[in-house]
Amino acid sequence: MKIMVCGKGGTGKTVVSILIARVLSEKYRVYIVDSDESNILLPRLLGVDPPKTLIEYIGGKRDEAELEGMEIDIASMLSKAGLGVRLRTLPGEYISYSRDGIGLTIIGKVREYGEGCACPFNILTRILLKNLVLDSDERVIVDTDAGVEHIGRRIEEVVDGIIALIDPTAESIETAALLRNISLDLSKKFWVIANKVNGRMKEILVDRAGKLGIRIDGFIGFDEEIVESCLLGEELRASRALEDVRRIAYSLNLIE
Repeated sequence: MKIMVCGKGGTGKTVVSILIARVLSEKYRVYIVDSDESNILLPRLLGVDPPKTLIEYIGGKRDEAELEGMEIDIASMLSKAGLGVRLRTLPGEYISYSRDGIGLTIIGKVREYGEGCACPFNILTRILLKNLVLDSDERVIVDTDAGVEHIGRRIEEVVDGIIALIDPTAESIETAALLRNISLDLSKKFWVIANKVNGRMKEILVDRAGKLGIRIDGFIGFDEEIVESCLLGEELRASRALEDVRRIAYSLNLIE
């Protein structure tokens, strides 16, 4: 199963992606695909050295039209011995593994002034996920960029399920409503998870989301350990939130 974690900036997609991966790794081989071109904190929160990017693996950034036309060549580059595109067969420098066996691969990052937009990274993400072969015991979590750029690149088409992460803001709920409509059009599994929720905020979120026809499938409480980990740039500690995510994963049948 390939699951996208989406939402507006600041909802906690990277942290929740890691927490979901940790829970799923108790039963499955789990990989995180980092498709956020700006945030560089994921490797540190996962407790790994950052691997080289897949955009480097294919020879660097290219013009969008050129990259779109290279899908067959890129899939061939990423595959090994006729086994199809599999993350576990990537060269070691392009995938890092955490202590609990979670694999991390990074699409690419914008790091140089004037290097151009992030569109090539989204195109490469789509090509990778479209051609990715998974065994029954493998799961992939895609940590997306903020907002809805991935919609324009049709990445939703090539995953099995979409998690819209919301926080106590109207903007995040509106973004979730847009993602819900797209998921319905594509007949994709769709869930809404509310993050950083405490006290009366839960009641307000349920009410506001309900007015847009959105059901919230799970709640993750505010966890000070997460704030401290992100501030220090250290391996993620999140005992309370991890238990919330574990309950959600089982209730949504992400673990079979």
